[in-house]
Amino acid sequence: MQAWVVGGTSGIGAAIVRQLQERKISVLTMSNDSVSGRRLSATGVVFEQLDLADRPGTVGRRTKTLLSQHGLPTYLFVSAGLTRQQSVVDTAPEDWELLARVNLLGIVELCNAVVRTWQTDSPRAWKRHIVILGSVNAERPLPSQGAYSVMKAGLQAYAKCLSNDVAPMQIRVTVVAPGAILTPMQGPILEDDIDGQKRQQIAQSALVARWGEAEEVARVAMWIALDSPAFFTGAEVVVDGGYMVKR
Repeated sequence: MQAWVVGGTSGIGAAIVRQLQERKISVLTMSNDSVSGRRLSATGVVFEQLDLADRPGTVGRRTKTLLSQHGLPTYLFVSAGLTRQQSVVDTAPEDWELLARVNLLGIVELCNAVVRTWQTDSPRAWKRHIVILGSVNAERPLPSQGAYSVMKAGLQAYAKCLSNDVAPMQIRVTVVAPGAILTPMQGPILEDDIDGQKRQQIAQSALVARWGEAEEVARVAMWIALDSPAFFTGAEVVVDGGYMVKR
């Protein structure tokens, strides 16, 4: 498969899958959501089960198996994520561990396994690209999503380290940091928003006073991986409607 999308059954990941299909690029979609995966398979999308929350070492071994079955991708999009509506003080140890596995450690295992296999492949002159979906919470943490913000900050630091490590292999790594995007992951955040006040407040926090759409972030991720020049790597691209700069 030419492209892999981790977390490709929902939200931004699913939008990336759709846009890859529009570009006639073969794609392997991975997620722990087997129900959505079966629905995608029925439409012709290749789906494989992958749970980033598995115990240490499992994700790396699973990735090696998928590499042997589906071959080396040129593009790797990592769009998986999990949040909890809790401050850092109120987050239970088991939630810290779960969020660490899904948002950071499992992703590290997966990316490292792909890179190690890429090392045995002939160089492709900066064509191979890892695009990791981070979050503006890494730079501007929300008090209600403390542990998630911590993990996203760690993930973005990992991406910077990885971009340095893989540069001699002519591999690029970029982070896309979305702001408030209306995806299923926002469900728990908005479940008590009966009158829509919280939803409106979040929208007004950006210069573009609305929620972003998954397709908008996907278009940025696609441009980075497929169309950006080779001189573009190691960057963090914020797609937040101006949230980070609003006075």
